[in-house]
Amino acid sequence: MYISDFNYYQASSVQEACNILSESPDGSPLAGGTDLLVEMKRGLRHHQDIVSLTAIADLKSIYQNADDLFIGAGVTHNETFSSPVIKEAFPAISEAASTIGTDQVRNRGTIGGNLCTGASCCDMAPILMALNANVEICSSTNTRTVPLHEFFIFHRETRLQNGEIMTKIIVPRAKTSSSACFEKFGLREAASISVASVAVAIRQKEGLCADVCIVIGAVAPVPKISTAANDVLTGKEISGLSKDSSLLEQVCEAASADSLPIDDIRAKAEYRKNLIKVLTKRAIVRAISRSNN
Repeated sequence: MYISDFNYYQASSVQEACNILSESPDGSPLAGGTDLLVEMKRGLRHHQDIVSLTAIADLKSIYQNADDLFIGAGVTHNETFSSPVIKEAFPAISEAASTIGTDQVRNRGTIGGNLCTGASCCDMAPILMALNANVEICSSTNTRTVPLHEFFIFHRETRLQNGEIMTKIIVPRAKTSSSACFEKFGLREAASISVASVAVAIRQKEGLCADVCIVIGAVAPVPKISTAANDVLTGKEISGLSKDSSLLEQVCEAASADSLPIDDIRAKAEYRKNLIKVLTKRAIVRAISRSNN
């Protein structure tokens, strides 16, 4: 199927892109196009105006200060994976980026585009949520910052309004004795869409899990913080989290109970619930083993 005709704009700045989008009845930004163009070709989406963001240098920057890591929304998955800044500050973010699709997809798809799809299985959301990330959203008249865990409303529905684009992801710098891990399961080694995923961030203090955030993906309408699992783990002794410990089993059961999976072509709901247990265990054990003391 061919893509229907549309007006194409190459924006040179965030302001220009927002101006065009705000004046369009159904305009859409274009970053990597790995979702948008495929869906348009399949007839699932129709847009009169497409605004390319690929020439906006501000959306491609990666930098940090004493408090935060900043990742431009237009940074590709392979750029996220290979960035020395990201690998040094948050290796789990690089880890998650490396699991997305094939090299061809990772060379085109962007971290902001992955989040803005609003898909329950978007792979970058769980690890960024676990790390308490915020996203910067700009319009022609305003800039606002939204906690990533509040950005998703429902499957394929986000807080983005007409005329707005996501410009950057802001991740608070990790505290000492903090670590994170991302685990996912797909049906194929390459190009796999998550059947289920789990991200874990833990800060250890005096042998305890002082701060915990466990996020489950592809098992609810949106990536979801498992408050039940967090409650079980917070304040518990690290020594009680050996691979086969009862405490670890309780955390995994709680994460699974928080999931709301569906049956689809990739897996049954019950299979996904069991996967969450396995992935949660792996992610916690790996996160603890890589603590940055």
